[in-house]
Amino acid sequence: MTTQRHVLRKGDWQSLGRLALLLCVLWSAAAMGAVRAKTDIVTLQNGDRITCRILYLKFGLLQVNSAHTGSIAIEWPSVRSIQSNYSFRVEKFGGQHFAGTISTDPDGKNLLVGTGENTVTIPIQEVTRILPYESDFWQRINGSVALGYNFTRSSDVSQLNFQFDEQYSDESREAQLSAQFASTRSSSGDDSTQTDISSNLFFLRPSPNFWGLLSALQRDQNLGIDGRVVLGSVLGRHLYQTGDTRLLGVAGLAVDQEWAVDGGKSHSSLESVFGGQWRVFKFTYPKINLNTSLLLFPSITDAPRVRATLNVTLTFKLTDRFSLKLSNFGNYDSRPPSAQAVTLDYGVNTSIAYDFGNVVP
Repeated sequence: MTTQRHVLRKGDWQSLGRLALLLCVLWSAAAMGAVRAKTDIVTLQNGDRITCRILYLKFGLLQVNSAHTGSIAIEWPSVRSIQSNYSFRVEKFGGQHFAGTISTDPDGKNLLVGTGENTVTIPIQEVTRILPYESDFWQRINGSVALGYNFTRSSDVSQLNFQFDEQYSDESREAQLSAQFASTRSSSGDDSTQTDISSNLFFLRPSPNFWGLLSALQRDQNLGIDGRVVLGSVLGRHLYQTGDTRLLGVAGLAVDQEWAVDGGKSHSSLESVFGGQWRVFKFTYPKINLNTSLLLFPSITDAPRVRATLNVTLTFKLTDRFSLKLSNFGNYDSRPPSAQAVTLDYGVNTSIAYDFGNVVP
């Protein structure tokens, strides 16, 4: 009887190494720059006064860092007033956003953004997000890196997965870079790899509407794709937004260039784009974050071909920096380029993630 060893192949480590190198470069850059002084003042409804650094307000939770008590999470309705000399980007229900220093009026019912004639008054209960508007580029970056490995002895199947997410935010722009790598090995020789590196850049407006650019590099052998490049432009709108829920939708056009696993010439096509993102946050312990995104690509030049990409991530915050992630990905192609390919590929990954940056979501 022979014993089979389950090891990662050289190509897996090379792919993972490239992604890890990219992470280290961006992570090191994000750590550069000065950190805001802990001079912000937050007063609670019970009269307690906290001198701290305001990190963010997201999904009903005000996160601050105090020199005496460390990281503190405060439910937004418990805040009586705040005062800061630093600049922030403030969003209200409906997606409208403003930038400037923040404070509250004497009765604590309104948030004041900016100074002088440019001051904007927002009712406290209508504020949905507050994000630092840093003067240094690298200080505006935050994200997470996750690594997981699964092995099933009964089926002799092992899987390595790696995820990297990075977000950038300033007064009028939001950008995201995501990388996912999964490699599955089995004793039957039914091996496969999936790689998806995607990015988007959204240009925000004072109204709930925005526009943006999308791009992706993909490889999915199960769907017959040895490589795919997608470039697109979309119009979007914040459809629904509350203290713990955010829903946005996009629509636009994209150009697709792909290469099949069985060789042959590359193929290009024009596609329409429809999709959205839904995010729900629960700030009781443990902190739970559900992030769902769906993109549909009905082809215009290759109709009636339709592609779809679905990503669902459930995050359980363990500490300020570490979390447990359960991720599900699904890729669909009604007419894959290879005759031997399947039309649907999906998987579930479990991993431990580490959050980096000055603002930890």
